[in-house]
Amino acid sequence: MNNKHLVSNENNDVKLSLRQNYATPMVDIYEQSSGLTLMADMPGVASNNLQVDIDKGVLTLEGVVEVGLEGSKILSEFSPSGYYRQFRLPENLDTNKVDAQLKDGVLTLVMPKAEAAMPKRIEVKMVH
Repeated sequence: MNNKHLVSNENNDVKLSLRQNYATPMVDIYEQSSGLTLMADMPGVASNNLQVDIDKGVLTLEGVVEVGLEGSKILSEFSPSGYYRQFRLPENLDTNKVDAQLKDGVLTLVMPKAEAAMPKRIEVKMVH
């Protein structure tokens, strides 16, 4: 797998103009022989406000931050919005087996390679 296949697709998304107040989450991507692991920093996002989609080879991460404090607002200098980011995925991933977990504001996606893309060892038999 080559990291050149993981190209951010944000500028091509028409919906991006609707998300102009969204922040781009910082992301680390690791490649293993079994697939890819993506870790995105999305503090303040609850799992019910997080959407992870894969459509036509494009991974979309979208999370909304909600502040649920009681009382009347006296001063507001910070307006939490949310996070939005897209990536084009390599074709050799099995998108039906993606595992997503959100813990302490970090989204972790484990994306395994498709069975056909996994390396296989062929046993050689001795013939007499």
